[in-house]
Amino acid sequence: MKKIIIGLAFFLITAGVGLAVFLYGSFNQVAVHSSVVSTPTPKPKVEGFNALEPFNILLLGYGGGTHQGGKLTDTILLASIQPQQKRVFLISIPRDLWVSLPIKGNEESYWKMNAAYAIGADDIGYPDKNEQFTGKAGGGELAKLVVTKVTGLSVHRFAALDFNGFKKTIDTLGSISVKVDRTFDDFHYPIEGKENETCDKTPEDVAALTATISGDLLDQAFTCRYEVLHFDAGKTTMDGTTALKYVRSRHSAQDGGDFNRGARQRNVMLAVKDKILALNFFPKIIPFTSSLSNDLTMDFTLEDIQEFLKYKDDLSAYKIVNIALTQENVLRITKSENGQSIIVPKEGAGQWSELQSWLKQQMVASPAGQMTTPLTQVTK
Repeated sequence: MKKIIIGLAFFLITAGVGLAVFLYGSFNQVAVHSSVVSTPTPKPKVEGFNALEPFNILLLGYGGGTHQGGKLTDTILLASIQPQQKRVFLISIPRDLWVSLPIKGNEESYWKMNAAYAIGADDIGYPDKNEQFTGKAGGGELAKLVVTKVTGLSVHRFAALDFNGFKKTIDTLGSISVKVDRTFDDFHYPIEGKENETCDKTPEDVAALTATISGDLLDQAFTCRYEVLHFDAGKTTMDGTTALKYVRSRHSAQDGGDFNRGARQRNVMLAVKDKILALNFFPKIIPFTSSLSNDLTMDFTLEDIQEFLKYKDDLSAYKIVNIALTQENVLRITKSENGQSIIVPKEGAGQWSELQSWLKQQMVASPAGQMTTPLTQVTK
C-alpha cells in the first residue's frame, strides 16, 4: 500500500484522495460524469492514462460553503504527466486571467478564470449553457474547456477540492513542512463568518463608507472583518488551517497578488508530496474516506485508477517541474472595461498563441535539479 501512495504522490492532494476513496468502495460518491450522452456521431473518446502518452489533470481549489462566491476557484493548477520525459509539469494559472466563456449556448463573454468552475456548477443562475456544462460535472467540464483554450493542452480529467477538504487533508497527514520563500505580513486576511460585520459602526456609517470608498480603503474601515497573518522565511510546519491561510493570502505588501500566491500553492503541493513519501500512509486512508465525500469532486474513472496502479513503480521516479504563467514571461496586468483588475496575455485579451508557444518550450526535459528559466524549476 505504501508503494501505491508513493507511486501516485505527484497527484498531490486531490487525486491521492481519489485513490483512497476508490480503494474503500466510495468512488461513486465523488466521481461525476459529463451530462452529454452518446449520439449516433459521438465526439472522440478521451483516452485514459497509459505509460506512453501525455495525460493532463486539472486541479482546482475553491472555498465551498454557502457564502456568495463559494465555487470561485482560488487554486488552478494543471498537472501534465509526460511519460516519455518522466516528468510531471505543474502549471500555475492565475485566477484573474481574463478568458471568454460560453455562457449562453455558443455565445461567449469575458470573465475572470476563477468563474469558470462556478458558472459550470450553477445550472439555476445560468440555465442556457450547453448541456456539456450542466449537471454535477458541469463546473469541471467548463474549467477544462477554458484551460485547454489558454494552454493548448487537452485536459483529460479534473479534480476539485474545497477548502474544508483541503484542511482535513493536511490534518490527516499530520501537518506539513513548507518552504516559505520570503517573510511577509497580510493585514487583511478575511475571517470566515465576519464578512458583513459592522465593526461597531451604525447603519448610516456603513452606507456612507460603502458609497464613498472601495477596495483596500474600505477594508481598512472594517478591521474587525480581518486578521493579521505573519510568516517567516524558511521551513515552517503548518496544520490544515495555517496552510490554507498561507496559500490564500493575497494582500501582503511583500508577497501579495496572484503570481506570488501561485508560487505558495506550489510550495504546499511539494510539501504534501514530501510528507506522503515520508510516512506510512496506510492508517491515514480510512479518515480520508470517511471525511471527504462531500468535499471532493472529480471525473476520474475506475479504469484511470486501475491504470495508475499498474504503473505505480514507474510513476514514483517522475520529477515534478514547476511552471508559472506570470507577468515576468507571458502575461500582463491591466483593467477591464468595467474597471476590474485583470490579467491578459502580453499580446492582448484572448490571444493565446505566444503563451502556448512559450509553454511548449518550457515543457522540454532538462537535467534533474536544473533551473530552465527563473520561473521553471525541476524538483525531485
